[in-house]
Amino acid sequence: MKRVLFFSVSIGSGHDLAAEATAREVTLRFPDCRTMTVDTFKYINPVLNKVIAGSYMESLKFNPKIWGYLYNQAEAGDKFIDLNQILSKLVSSKMEKLIKEFDPQVMVCTHAFPAGILSIIKSKYGLRIPVIAVMTDYTIHPFWVHENIDMYVIPCEEIKYQIREYHISEQKTMCTGIPLRPQFAQKMNQQEMREKLGLEPEVTVLVMGGGLGMGEIEDIINTLGNADIKLQIVALTGKNDKLRNTLQLLTTENRIKVFGYIDNVAEVMAASDFIITKPGGLTTAEVLAQQLPMVIVNPLPGQEDRNTEFLLNNGVAVKVRKMQNLAPQIKNLLENKIRLKQIKEMCALIGRPDSAARLVDYMETLII
Repeated sequence: MKRVLFFSVSIGSGHDLAAEATAREVTLRFPDCRTMTVDTFKYINPVLNKVIAGSYMESLKFNPKIWGYLYNQAEAGDKFIDLNQILSKLVSSKMEKLIKEFDPQVMVCTHAFPAGILSIIKSKYGLRIPVIAVMTDYTIHPFWVHENIDMYVIPCEEIKYQIREYHISEQKTMCTGIPLRPQFAQKMNQQEMREKLGLEPEVTVLVMGGGLGMGEIEDIINTLGNADIKLQIVALTGKNDKLRNTLQLLTTENRIKVFGYIDNVAEVMAASDFIITKPGGLTTAEVLAQQLPMVIVNPLPGQEDRNTEFLLNNGVAVKVRKMQNLAPQIKNLLENKIRLKQIKEMCALIGRPDSAARLVDYMETLII
């Protein structure tokens, strides 16, 4: 393997991390291989990137129902958005020149939009370079479906049945899971990780909101911090510096330890007994790999709703609708040893800690 080109979109952090995990695995296995990850919209037009990413994030922060409505309409086949027309306009000479000069042996997309752009480029120029679309949520959305994709990498077996509705053959789907960084494939001792992170040897609840620190984290911390359960709380605020500063000033009965954006998320998960988080696709895959019971509070409409449905159907998470029910739910889980055992067993069954390695195995066969 000598040249691999990755295409992502920096909306949230999951798409970038999936590309990074796969690129890292390629480099570990083939040290001389040249890899490049392209932030697609930013590469095509930085102004366009700000408009698209900014609009998406603003809608999630201030009126997530709008995003949920658009997601559901597109999922149902409503043609109010002609995606192919939009993607055709995004096919730029810069993208064509990049592909020609880099001359990749395989191209990997961790977001639906660059997958569509590459499909159009392949059709327009008759390119025979394989394109792999790596789905980063536990559902199939029409935006992922394009004619010239050579392989769809899906996160779970259930999507094999959903994807048939879009007339995609089973030969073009491969269930390796969402690519994860090597740290999530390692077995870690809980007590050792607690000592390393400066935590006490008691029940530990991890609270996080993805790379952007979104969600009702402050309310969750206040609720658990003063709950009638003896525990310690670890909060990951990602790149949200304002939230980190706010949490560090909180005074609660239960101990709180706050981290910003860190690279050793797997160690923090290994030190924890539960996680309260947004069910983004990448986060979900990481939690399953670490066999950590998940508590979901107010998932965002759209893909997070679909990920929540997957998690609940497989018995690896519980969903809390009202904040006052959060502490009782944690207490119930602590007292139900059978349920906790079942959750860990199901996580072990459907989690895919070796996902990046399995994807690179396939990429190698393509090149050979």
